[in-house]
Amino acid sequence: MSRRPSQVSQAVLAWALTDPDTVARYRQMIEVVPGWTCAWCTGALSGRGHGCFWLASVDGRDVAIIAHRFGFALEHGREELLAVPLLGHRCDNPLCQLIAPRHVVRSSPSKNRREWATRRRLAGGALADRRGARGRAREVRDAIRAGGDALDLVAASGFGQDGVQLACTAAWRARVAGLECLT
Repeated sequence: MSRRPSQVSQAVLAWALTDPDTVARYRQMIEVVPGWTCAWCTGALSGRGHGCFWLASVDGRDVAIIAHRFGFALEHGREELLAVPLLGHRCDNPLCQLIAPRHVVRSSPSKNRREWATRRRLAGGALADRRGARGRAREVRDAIRAGGDALDLVAASGFGQDGVQLACTAAWRARVAGLECLT
């Protein structure tokens, strides 16, 4: 985030972090899928595929925040969030809400760009997905909302746990299920 939020946005965030209903609403849109280390946002999406969390309306204007920033503020506090210029996704999953070293971490624009440039051309990596971050995020979110399991997420995401791509074919599904598959 390159600019500091307005005073109104900061006041709404301070209120939202202490409002039990708002915190509960945030937690309700997070799903944990067995077999995955990420905590998935199943709510609205931003233009870049991050979860987007609505906080309140003030004078007829909606105040929303990128969902993982709200999660970071819940864990570390509003002032700590405001001091961090950017949060990076080491797991390359813009829907991830897990504030942890291999997932959502403190970063900076330059560090985040360097890490992205290093990983974007990795064969099978999530950053190389032709659908783009938002397209991939939408398909993953929709698979979770539909009650999908870890294999459905691999198919929708194009990558496996911790960014390792897995070919999600009928043969692979059968092998994981312990069945023999003739192809």
